[in-house]
Amino acid sequence: MSVVLQAVIAAGVPALLAGVLWWLSGRIAPLSRYRGLLSPLAVGGGYLLTHILISGLPPFPPSDATHWLFYFAIMGIVLGWLAEVPADYRWLWGAIVLLMLGGLMVLCLKPLMQSGYWTPVSGARIIVLLTLATWLMMVLVAPNGSMERGAALPFLLGALGGLSAGLIFYNKSASLGQLAGSLGAVVGVGMLVGWLMRDFQMGRGAVSGALMLFAMLWAMAYGYAELPAKYLALLYLAGLSLALSRLKPLARLHPGVQFSIRLLLLLLLAGIPLLLSYQAYMASQSEYLY
Repeated sequence: MSVVLQAVIAAGVPALLAGVLWWLSGRIAPLSRYRGLLSPLAVGGGYLLTHILISGLPPFPPSDATHWLFYFAIMGIVLGWLAEVPADYRWLWGAIVLLMLGGLMVLCLKPLMQSGYWTPVSGARIIVLLTLATWLMMVLVAPNGSMERGAALPFLLGALGGLSAGLIFYNKSASLGQLAGSLGAVVGVGMLVGWLMRDFQMGRGAVSGALMLFAMLWAMAYGYAELPAKYLALLYLAGLSLALSRLKPLARLHPGVQFSIRLLLLLLLAGIPLLLSYQAYMASQSEYLY
C-alpha cells in the first residue's frame, strides 16, 4: 500500500466515522437526546481509530510515550461527557480537568526527566506551564461548542489540526504530524455536517476533547521531537484565538466577520511558523526522529 493511500485511509475512515455519528445524532430523533454523549465519542472514537490505523493497537502499560495518546483519547471522551454537566456544576468539571491534565502531562513527559534530558526542576516547570495552558484553552474555547452552529467552528478546528500537523511534521516527527492531521480531519468533517445541518453544534465535550488531544500532540512534539518552544506557544495562542468570538466587541459583529478574524489569526499564529519550518526543512533536508 502506498504511503499516500495509507495516509488517506488513516484520515478518511475515522473522519467518516465521526461524520456518521454526528449526522445520525442530528437526524434520528431518539439519538438526538444523546447528542452530548455521541459528539465527544465522535471525536475520541475517531482519534482511537486513526491511532490504530497509523501506529497499531498500543500495549498497556505503554512501552513508548506516544502510546499514551491512545489512552488519553479515552480519557478525553470521559472528560467530554462530563463537560455537558449543567452550568451550575461547570466549576467541578474545570477542577477535574485541571487535575486530570496534570496527571496526563506527567505520564507523557516523565521519561524526559527519568532519562536526565530534563532536570527535575525544569521538567516540573514545563509540565505545570503546559497543564495550565491546556486547561485555559479547554475552559475558554469549550463553550463555543454549545454556542456556535453550522460549519465555522469545525472548519477552524480542522484548520488548527492541519496547521499543527504541518508544523510538527517539518519539525522532525512524521508520526505525530500524521496523528495531528488525522485528528484535524476528524473534527474538520463537522464542517460538512454543518453545511448539511445548519443547526449542527459540536458541543462542549467534543471541542474540549479535541483541544486536549491537540495539546498532548503539541507537548510530545516539543518534548520528543524538535518543535521549538516559541512555536509551541504560538499553537496555544492559535487555539485560544477560537474563543475570541465571545468577546463583547466581536460578539456584535456578523458571524462571517467573526469567522474571518479567527481564521486570519490562525494563519498568522500557526501558518507563518509553518512556512518558516518548511523553508528550514527544505534547506537542511532533515531526517525524522521517529
